[in-house]
Amino acid sequence: MPRYSAAMVSHSFWFTEFQAYVELLNTGLSEADIRVKAEEENYFKQKTAARTHDLLLILKKRLDTLDQDYFSLFASLDINNQKLVNLVSIMNMNRLFSEFMYEVYRGELILGDARLHEYEIQEFFNQKRIENAQIASWTDQTAKRLAGVFKTFCRESGLLKDRGDYDEVRRPMLDLRLEDLLQEKHADRNLAVLLGR
Repeated sequence: MPRYSAAMVSHSFWFTEFQAYVELLNTGLSEADIRVKAEEENYFKQKTAARTHDLLLILKKRLDTLDQDYFSLFASLDINNQKLVNLVSIMNMNRLFSEFMYEVYRGELILGDARLHEYEIQEFFNQKRIENAQIASWTDQTAKRLAGVFKTFCRESGLLKDRGDYDEVRRPMLDLRLEDLLQEKHADRNLAVLLGR
């Protein structure tokens, strides 16, 4: 049975921090150097040392799913595509979010519906509860918080726009260089999500 995690309920999209971390890596700083900079200078401007620790842990996990080719390309991408790189790293790191993006967001692109309603998100979680005992054991509150995080991440990456009663589904303008890199890395599932195929 696949393992899932609800840890994302405490995560943020952290795009600005992700962007800054990649920039520091591209200047030649090591992860250890970045940790010192974050802890001693509060480089990422977190309110507490514990929050800095959590941020560094999550960013490292996200970035560990990528490689130097992504980091090298990152600086030359526009901000929308940089956000997509962050989103790809989150999909790589979290199985349930990846499945949500593939089954729900991609499904909306394929259908051309352009409207994601709350009930569609709840249907996704209900189906996962049927398929997986671990997810079935989560409280309704946990599922609701995860659904909120998933929507927030999609909104912050530009894939959804809050319209009140529903979210407008937006197709990303994927930079051809990023598309080529994803193909080169055999990231077929991520490409299917972003291209709606």
